Amino acid sequence: MADEKETISETKTNGASSPLAMKLRKPVIANGEEVSELTFREPTAGDIERVGNPVLLDFLSGDTPKATFDAKAMTQMMSVLAAVPPSTIRAMHPRDWNTAAWNLASFFMPEM
Repeated sequence: MADEKETISETKTNGASSPLAMKLRKPVIANGEEVSELTFREPTAGDIERVGNPVLLDFLSGDTPKATFDAKAMTQMMSVLAAVPPSTIRAMHPRDWNTAAWNLASFFMPEM
């Protein structure tokens, strides 16, 4: 159904990506307030150094690499990028978590 569709928007300004804004299926508590949208900033190499790379690539399982998530690292990364506590990310609907993870995944994979 159209109303169940995950919504993430990304806009381009002067060729640079702006933060990813995501409407949530159900509100969560973030920094003491109930929110129905989270905004993720673009990660930096420093974020990867601090949290770890949340996307694991398996180059040996077939013709194309297989991508999976390190769920704990992705939860931590989403927390950092949205400037919310990890408990906020853990409270997200599973579809919202997966949608956010897949939309952020491209930042953590090499260009091929």
